[in-house]
Amino acid sequence: MRPIETIAIVGAGDVGSEIARAALAAGYCIVLEDVWQPRLEQAAAALSKVGHEVCARLVTLSSVEAALRDADLVIEALPDEMEMKIEMFTIFDKFARPNAILASSTAVLSIADMASATFCPERCIGLRFAPRGAKETVLELVHTPETSVATIAACREVGRRMGKEVTLVLEREFSQSR
Repeated sequence: MRPIETIAIVGAGDVGSEIARAALAAGYCIVLEDVWQPRLEQAAAALSKVGHEVCARLVTLSSVEAALRDADLVIEALPDEMEMKIEMFTIFDKFARPNAILASSTAVLSIADMASATFCPERCIGLRFAPRGAKETVLELVHTPETSVATIAACREVGRRMGKEVTLVLEREFSQSR
């Protein structure tokens, strides 16, 4: 698996924008996508205040397919509605580059269910960033038994570069605790 350089974030709401901010600060190139243009513009304006050097690594798009083209890691940051997330993972599977990691920021839904909509469950993972007000230095990698070691290692490195304390959570354990 190649190193992660470009991250596509689908959804420019609060969660997507916070993930983009952390990834930009860590030196990643970011493609931020949202179908609602006002939200995308608002997120881009907020992120542009970080600095010129950071803005040079940020691209905004309103097409999921276009956002996926060059991404090594795709992070879905949409509301927790399973049908929508499964539809997104189907699109990710179809349009993302080969070997791209497909991730969800969900706090409560099954990564295995999303992964089952793809032909690459070994490249699917949950990236659970701490909610606002919580210990924001934590990133939980929610994996299924099918998630590959390479996928986990690549996401662990992303978390480390973002300055996060990375913990691994097997989805069975995560689901039972809810």
